[in-house]
Amino acid sequence: MEEDSTNYANAEFLARFKELFNRTEDQSGDQDNVSSSQNLDDQSVRFSTSLNPNTIWAWPVLRNEESLPGTNGQQNGTSYPALSLPDPYSQETGMDYSVQIKLMKPNQMIRMALEFSGSWFLRNALAENNTESTNIIFDGLIGYVLNLAVHPSGCNVLLSLTQVCNVDQLSQIVSNLILPPSRIIQVSLNLTGSKTIRRLIQLLKRSCFIDPVVTALATGFSDLMQDQHGALVIHRCSAQLNSQQNEVLYKAALRPCVALATHMRGCIELNNFINSVSGPYRDHLLHTITDNTVFLSQDPRGNFVIQHILDLQHPVFTKKICIRLQGYYVRLSFQKSGSHVVEKCLNSSDKGFAVVDLVDSKRLAQVALDQFGNYVIQTALKVTQDSDRLLYGYLRKALEPHLEILASHLHGKNVFKLIKDAPPM
Repeated sequence: MEEDSTNYANAEFLARFKELFNRTEDQSGDQDNVSSSQNLDDQSVRFSTSLNPNTIWAWPVLRNEESLPGTNGQQNGTSYPALSLPDPYSQETGMDYSVQIKLMKPNQMIRMALEFSGSWFLRNALAENNTESTNIIFDGLIGYVLNLAVHPSGCNVLLSLTQVCNVDQLSQIVSNLILPPSRIIQVSLNLTGSKTIRRLIQLLKRSCFIDPVVTALATGFSDLMQDQHGALVIHRCSAQLNSQQNEVLYKAALRPCVALATHMRGCIELNNFINSVSGPYRDHLLHTITDNTVFLSQDPRGNFVIQHILDLQHPVFTKKICIRLQGYYVRLSFQKSGSHVVEKCLNSSDKGFAVVDLVDSKRLAQVALDQFGNYVIQTALKVTQDSDRLLYGYLRKALEPHLEILASHLHGKNVFKLIKDAPPM
């Protein structure tokens, strides 16, 4: 009795999948959509960098789940129940996916991969690790690697395929992704594509294919770092790969780092990248950025990168920044973004450069009365009082002639209060 029930379930399953394939073919004939792999190409199914990467997978020819059996969709007034697919590992059903794979036509493979239940079927077929089934699936999908990479269901099929295919097949998959390099850059800028590439990096990190993948990503380093999805791919490389594997990325970061520092998202991602860089290339990168200290300190976004480097408390680069800003501390103190950099310098071990520059400028009172500058003077008084009494005395002596003006000014009274409440020298 139980065996009859199992055979009935298998027969019903096979019948539903045959209906799915036949219906797919009927739709292709009625709508002149796709009847062969060549027609799929003609209908712009293949990847196109001229299209928005976030809408690549949603083309009508490929995204027609509602008209397929097993998706609770309707067409021509007919409602189809959801497919109940058997567990391939269940001994009760005894499902042999290799038999079903052999019955599939080449142009049906991509349709299955881009449909939820179809991708489930293909992944389970690949999980059987049957060489013949793997070869058939590979032959049916190799021309559509980029479509799969950016599709929510197709990406899982692609990643499952990379885990069971042989070296030659994996080489073809990687080649389709990275040649030309603009392909993998475009995929990485896509929400689903970014996840696919990150998981691919995880799978390939111990193989010989990781180097060409990282090299291709390095060609679009600037574009990736300015995008929320692309930056995650770069950070995955930094986190999962060693310094030798990431060397090409470190070199690629040197040229655009200053431009990235002035970009709304680029400045954030650059700070994260600095944290992950190791070895001599980190010093090279920091030297390139700090060579532009004056420019970046006055930039609304670049100042965050300079502040981040100061937060690293690296003695070489902290001193370099403080020295390069000599002659500019007063100007920066009048700016919203620049005043934050000056305060960071005052909180560093090389605060003397900033204090001396402010006092010697003869504009100390104007800075103390400014809406941003008064915070700089307050910070200078607090840090020198605690750590350097000589500098504190030098600064306080320069402010004392202006106490009367400071006491009656909206911003200056904060500085006056600090001096008044301080213990006598």
